[in-house]
Formats: sequence, structure tokens, C-alpha cells
Amino acid sequence: MKINYFLLVALLTISAFSQNNKAFEKFDTKGMETSILVPQSPIVNITDYNNKTINTYSFYQAYKTIAQNDFQDRFKPLSSLKEDSKQSHFTNYIPLAILLSDFESITEQAFRNQVVTRDAQGFIIRRNTSEAIFEKRNLSIAAPLRAKHKGLETTFSIASKHIFNATENAIEAIAINFDDGQDFRPIPTNQNIQVSYLEAGDKTLTFQITLANGSVIYRQATIEIAYSNADLERNFNRVISTFNSTITPDLSPYGETTSYPGTGEYELFLSADNILDKPIILVDGFDPADGRDIAGIYELLDFEENGTTSNLGDLVRDEGFDVVILNFPVYTRAADNKIIDGGVDFIERNAMLLVELINSINAQKIGVEDNVIIGPSMGGLISRYAINYMENNNLDHETRLWISFDSPHHGANVPIGFQHQFNFLAFGLDDFTVLGDQNVEELQPIIDGMLRSSAARQMLVDQFEPHITNSDGVTFNSALNLPQQHPYKAILDTRMNSLTASGFPELTRNISIINGSGINSRYQDNTAAANNLNPGSRILNANIDVISGAELKAETRFTPNAGSQVYSSKVHLDFAWWFPLANDRINNATSRAPSFSNGVDAASGGLFDILSLTEDLSTDGLVGDFLNALSTDYFNFIPSVSSMAFEITNNEIDWFHTPSNVTTARATTSTTPFDAWYMPNENEPHVTLTPQNVDFAINEIILETLHTDSFSENFMKLEQNPVSQSFTILSSQTYNNANISIVDITGKTVLQLTLNVTQRTTVPFQMASGLYILNVESDGNQILKTKLLVK
Repeated sequence: MKINYFLLVALLTISAFSQNNKAFEKFDTKGMETSILVPQSPIVNITDYNNKTINTYSFYQAYKTIAQNDFQDRFKPLSSLKEDSKQSHFTNYIPLAILLSDFESITEQAFRNQVVTRDAQGFIIRRNTSEAIFEKRNLSIAAPLRAKHKGLETTFSIASKHIFNATENAIEAIAINFDDGQDFRPIPTNQNIQVSYLEAGDKTLTFQITLANGSVIYRQATIEIAYSNADLERNFNRVISTFNSTITPDLSPYGETTSYPGTGEYELFLSADNILDKPIILVDGFDPADGRDIAGIYELLDFEENGTTSNLGDLVRDEGFDVVILNFPVYTRAADNKIIDGGVDFIERNAMLLVELINSINAQKIGVEDNVIIGPSMGGLISRYAINYMENNNLDHETRLWISFDSPHHGANVPIGFQHQFNFLAFGLDDFTVLGDQNVEELQPIIDGMLRSSAARQMLVDQFEPHITNSDGVTFNSALNLPQQHPYKAILDTRMNSLTASGFPELTRNISIINGSGINSRYQDNTAAANNLNPGSRILNANIDVISGAELKAETRFTPNAGSQVYSSKVHLDFAWWFPLANDRINNATSRAPSFSNGVDAASGGLFDILSLTEDLSTDGLVGDFLNALSTDYFNFIPSVSSMAFEITNNEIDWFHTPSNVTTARATTSTTPFDAWYMPNENEPHVTLTPQNVDFAINEIILETLHTDSFSENFMKLEQNPVSQSFTILSSQTYNNANISIVDITGKTVLQLTLNVTQRTTVPFQMASGLYILNVESDGNQILKTKLLVK
């Protein structure tokens, strides 16, 4: 199987030069052995790929570099490979690709001595044609053109058109070890290869490429293999049901000319009685590329207590409840063959899927028990919209309790400095006269699949797109340095709030669990000193050398104090002694905080793990150096005032508001729409469960709370409920001479005593089985009132 699709011919005339780079039209190539001249990149050194395990995006980066510097224009555009990858979702096979290329670069000494420079017209010229100035190099890589595949039964294929060989050696044979427990197997071109994996996970494909000269090249690349629904049923007896919404949301306000219904999937986790009679519906949140499957959503309910991992879902199932998990997968829409990433789709479309599921569960369940709905993160907005919609349309949702879990009711936050820098590095480096397209391929999914997604546009309080008015697609308009919401956010807010009088469900008990500080505490950087992060704090100051003679300087700051302005992002590609061969590239972004609030970045809130934002990226090279230079591991993702939906006036949100005497909007003073809430004192990672907020949730789920209550780290609660011969009160404070009384369902007082309540106070009693009301008062103030179940 001899393969040499690009038989190398060294053409040293001007006519051989690529149309990709007109700057070299006058360049004398005397002494070149190849027809590919690759300038050393300030962004990535592609020869490093020979010695490491690469991914799809690394292959794209290297392919693009070789293609745009080939004087013979033998390579098709990178966009063609990306389209082949996209089309493979419809054919359901994974395309593989191989790239072998000899190429040359100009030596560092030639630049330093200005043997290579520019003429007055800007063309790259050579002053001394007798001096050797070229270094010959080789690139040999192979990778799948898909980063992820769903299904243990996989089909790979290596097409002739995806084998690129710009060397003098033909490929004699290809063999691949697919990391499936088998050894190398010979791979024919243009044929499907069936591979069966025993379990999901990251797989390392090892390519064995034998050349005509007898040499053998080994290269490695990764792909993520996930379980399909069929795998889960076959291997684990898990049944995941896929369904379509019968309600098509009107998305025309967003410019969608045709609206389509969505596709979702759900799984039932029944209690021991194996009867669906007490449903708790858990709704997934923001999840690009379905990185968190149903099992991952269930794991959101994990929490740590004294070194032991427990799960809220398991606890409520032990109490007879049934957990229903709704996921929004990636799917191919039959109506137009478009790939839809459900985890970042329009909130309205996903909300209609929840409406469909609620109706289905209500039809399936046995008995008259009302539902509990839990919405973590964006799932809180999806469930809020769905319940509001049902109430607006007189549809019985049969739901008694809605739990908003660190959800962005006033919006979510990704620091605008990060947004600017990621977008610039992903799409702002494509017009270098000499270097060509240097855009970082690995960062493009963060922009296209996350920050530019419909859901991100609907939620972010400051989104990068409205800042950009320049045609280059990356430069921020300095006149628009105040926070800029995407127009999608105002559309969603208006629609959400118009469905009910309050903008929130009104036939349910509404509670909020947040991860942001309830006392407006700061969060710290990752230095040994653990300094507080404040408005305007510098969180990145990096000088990254990718190659000798060029340096990437990057600086990022949090948004500033009220009314003041900072450079939230600075990016400078400094070419040092390359000048005048390459011009420096500088792109900065300024941010100004409004007069009524300090900038949102340093406010208290549920914290986003930055490494999880970039967990699929390489940890070496430019991106790795960038991440390692950060002085924080987190940023404020869901501000506390957003997750509590505190009442605001004239849309002027004080992100640094310190809650005090919080009351529900159903009371005399309207502050929050929630009937009860849990707010910790310290900022916690986003959608993190703790023993404290789990106790709060369980009390709400199992017991019908009789009054507006709130939990914070200053709390009093029962250690266990139901009880038998005694009950134990846990309290974060000591109350001397507290009055404790228990009343039965007839209103008769059956126990009354006065004692000191400390951190753990046990009260013995003798009472018949039944339902009672426990009251604890101190200094005339009621500090605990709850149901007490006696077995």
C-alpha cells in the first residue's frame, strides 16, 4: 500500500510560490530542498507535536500551518477538514487523518543578521543568496478528526483524501492500536474499521506508519469515548428515554426564521418500592457538548461529610422519593439535519422539554403526590420558565416545591477580560502578512460552543460580542467599556417575567440554595498568601516565550470599582528582533464599572473552576503557560444577588450588596421572590452541595415547612427527623434559657421546658407516634419552628 499523494518536487522559481503568502513573492529560495517554508510561530511550535500525544485541534493547528506555507498549494483548506468532521456525525463514523511533511524554516541567525528582511514595498527578501539560511524539519502526526464519540461500538475510517504526505517517502502500510485491548491491526484506506470498547473514557490511538525506506513512525492521539444510551441499557440495565417536545417555542424574537421543537432524554431512579409515586425532577444546566451525561448530573448531588461521599439523590430515595433526571443531549435534528447542542440551546426550547417531561411524569406516577423540581445553575432558569409557562397557560404542573440551586436569575458572569483574550487568541491572529493564520484552534470551541452559544447570550451580564464593532471580529470598541449584555438576555428576561405577575412560579413553594457568600465575603487568589480578590485585581501577568525572538505578553484584570476604568485585558505579541520582518500585534480592552456598583468579577458568588473551562485543552505550550500564569483558580460565576434574585430598581444591580434582614417578596417588604433560602458565609464552588445545604434541602423536600425560613451558617436545626425517644437540636450559637415546646395536631401542648441550647442539645421525651410541631424561642424571638415526626 504505497501512498505518496504529495510527491515532493522542489521548485525554486517564483511561480512555485503559494498564493497563501504574497509577502514571499520576491523571495529567493536558493538552497531550499522542499517547497514548504514555515516561519517559526510565536503561538505554537508544531514540531513539538512529533513527541507528544495530540488531539483533533492539535492536528488542525499543524495542518493549517503546513497548508498555508506550501508554495505548491497542494493542501485543501482547513475548513474542508472541519466540514468532513461535521459530516461524520451523519454517517456515524470517525474519520482519521495522517500528515507527513518535510518543511523548512529560516534560521534564527539569518534574522538576527538581517540576511532576511523586508524591502520598501514590504516583500520579504534575502540579502545574501550564498549564505545557508534554511533548517530542514519534519512533521509526522496522526489523529481522529473528532474529539468525542458516543458509543462503545465505533467505526473508524481513514480515507485517501485524509492522508497528506509531503515527503519523498511513500507510506507502505498503516497499523493502529485503538486502545481497545487488541494489538495493532493493519488499516486499509477507504474502508470502515469496526472497534469495540469495553468501557468509556479517554482512549489513546497509537499509529504505526511504515515508510518505503523501511523506517517506522509511531504517533499517538486521543479521543473521548462516551457510553451511548444503548450501551447503558445493555451493560448496566439503565433505561434512558429520548423524547421530543410537542410544544414549539417561538424563537423569532432571536432572529430564528423557523422554530423547531427540542429533543431531550431522561432516566428514572426509583426508590426501593420500584413505583413512581413521589417524583423529584432534576434539570441539567449549562453543559456544552453534553460533557455531563445523566450519570454526571446525578453526581452533582454528591457531597462530602467527614471524609465520606454521600449523595442527596440516594438520601431522598431512601425516604421513598423517586429521582427523575432530565438531560439535554447533542442531537441531529431530523427536520433540517442540523447538529444541536442541547446543553447550550435556547432556554425556552429546553423549558418546553421540561413541560413535556412534567406532563409525562404526571401521567405515569401512581397516587397524588406533588412533584419537587430542582434546577441547578441554568437548570433553575429552564425550570422557572417551564413552571411559569404552565401556570400562564393553566396547565397543572402538580408541583409543590421548586428549588433554585445557584441559578443566575439576574445573570451569570465570565470575566470580560477572559472573554476578550480567548476570542482574540482564537480568532484575532489570522491576518499576519508573513506568519499567516496563527489562530489557536483549541480555543475556538470555547468561543463558538460556549461564549457565543444561545444560552450564554441569554445569561451573561457582560458578553463580548456587543463590545465588538470593528470588522476584525475581535477589537473592542473603547466607547463601549461599560458592561454590555447581548440582546438575547433582555428578550429572555422580558419573556420570563411576563408569564406570571411576579416573574416566578406562584403555585409552588420556591426556595433558593446558593453557593455565593450571604454576607458579601471576598474570595481569594491562589497564591500562598491567599489574598482577597477585589475590583481591579490583576489575575494574569504573563510573558510567554513560544520561540526565541517572540514573546506573548498578556495581562488580565477584574472589572474595577464603581465609576472607574481599567484595562481588563492586554495582549501584546512582541516580535523583538524579528522587526521589521513581523510587526508587533497589540489588542487591548478597557472596562468601566457603572456608578451604582463595583465590577461584578470580584463580587461574592458561586465560583467557576477555570481549569474546568479549559479541561480539554493541552496543558503545555501557549495555553498551558497561560493557565499556569493565572493567580486565581476561580472566578465569580453566579453572583449572590443573582442567585437570590434580590429585588432591584431601574435595572441597577449592586453586585456587592450585603444582605440584611432578608424577607420574601410574599411578605410586606419585597426583597427576594423565594420563600426560604440557604446562603453560606464563604463563597463555594458553583453547584456544590455541603452537609449544611443538604440538610436544608432535605427538610424542605421531606417536611412541609410551615413558615418562611432561611438557613445560613448561623443555623438551628434537628439532627434527625423522624425521631423516637429523644430529639437532638444542632445550633451554631448558644441560646440561654430557650423555651422549647411541642404541640400535637389538635393544638395541645404536650411538652414545655426551658433549657440552654448549645451546639448539640438532646431532649428526651415520651410521646406517642404521630406528627407534632416543635417550637424553640429565645428572648421572645422564634428561632426554630418545624414539624416533628415521632415513630
